[in-house]
Amino acid sequence: MDTASAAVIGANAGRRDQVLHDAVARARRSAFYSQHLAGYELNGRADLGRLPLTLKSHLRDGSPFGMLAVPPTGTKGEPISTWCGLAEVRVMAELLRRMVPEFSADCIMLNRFPLFAPVSFIFEDALRLVGACHIAAGNVSWDVPFTRALDFIRRLKVTVLASLPLEPILLRELAHEQGLDVRRDLGSVRVVFCGGAVLPPALRRVIEKDWGARVVEIYGSNETMGLGLTCVAGQLHLCSDLVEAEVLDPQTFVPVPPGEVGVLTVTSMVHEVMPLVRYVTGDLVRVSPEPCRCGLSDPVIEVFGRLDDVIEIGGARSTAYDVLDGAYDFADQLDTRLFLILVLRHGLHLLIEVADPQRRLNERIGLPVTVEYLARNAVMDRSALFRTPKIYKPSQISDWRGEGRKPITIMEALLEWPRFDLRTVMQIGLRQIRNAQRRRRLLREDRS
Repeated sequence: MDTASAAVIGANAGRRDQVLHDAVARARRSAFYSQHLAGYELNGRADLGRLPLTLKSHLRDGSPFGMLAVPPTGTKGEPISTWCGLAEVRVMAELLRRMVPEFSADCIMLNRFPLFAPVSFIFEDALRLVGACHIAAGNVSWDVPFTRALDFIRRLKVTVLASLPLEPILLRELAHEQGLDVRRDLGSVRVVFCGGAVLPPALRRVIEKDWGARVVEIYGSNETMGLGLTCVAGQLHLCSDLVEAEVLDPQTFVPVPPGEVGVLTVTSMVHEVMPLVRYVTGDLVRVSPEPCRCGLSDPVIEVFGRLDDVIEIGGARSTAYDVLDGAYDFADQLDTRLFLILVLRHGLHLLIEVADPQRRLNERIGLPVTVEYLARNAVMDRSALFRTPKIYKPSQISDWRGEGRKPITIMEALLEWPRFDLRTVMQIGLRQIRNAQRRRRLLREDRS
């Protein structure tokens, strides 16, 4: 390295240290960090590992105002425990606009995220920057059930869809029920933003194949706001302008070697309203040591889901990311998208809708798996998509090992207030009887 290059690198490192120092100083303005960081000094990144960690329990204990580094204003009703400012939303919106070229003046976005979710604020500001159209139609809205969302896409020629990763699958099934071909009749969609849940490669592939659109993962949380975005080369990048990141061993909280899986811990770089210092996100991630071919300097990251969601059976371990990746790959070979994975004490049980099963799921996901092939509508009652006014956050993995509810269909995770005719009542009644029988049989077999 020549002297000039070394000088540039040194100057950049010095600026980064100063930004981090200023960010931690802002955090000390809050009631929580004024005590939590008392006695600790930080001059640069080399000192970051000496500061105490921030856990989600700290955020709960400090709610609603203890984490605020500015006076609360304009608050009415019951306050929430996470906060953001307009300036930091604008920084994230500008990053989104730069990294997603399809975000232009002619785009029409159908946003299915709840409007109170931080990602919706980012989308709204990014759309303002380019002067584009925002259809704010969160999936917990009474006014925009699945049928109307699909109609918006078809009639308004929506170019950008934003949702949980499962929603494009549900909309595809609804389109088929209505006799529509997704690529032909809904082909205006160019980009699908997915966030709020893990997005393994096989799920990304089937969404791109079904919709003929590029999938962009948007990674973040209510506490941290935006953390990462997919580039034009299809890699998820951690946005270094927003946070200083550490990847720590989940037991010892010491840094893991480059390329190893650990828990993402972040320190805010731009947040002024609710800055976080060494916040343990609880997400298992791996940061690639290799640069991305897109040319961005921000590190490439894989997000494997919550540490709490790791599945361990008989000494074997797997993440929800790997389980769903294997299941979607298997389902795609059978030309289906609908399945539910039951986590039992002795292994996984895959319920999958398929007309003509020809293949078996082997040891792809590293855990014992039993496959049960079911008829159409057994895993997901598609008719409920016509009746449901809103949806919570559904999952295709159902852990039965505790004492809580034991969903056996995707639709049991969806909230609905239907009006039934006699035929529908009979169909649902028979389906519930079959599900109850299957549930008792699986529990009996699992205990034997």
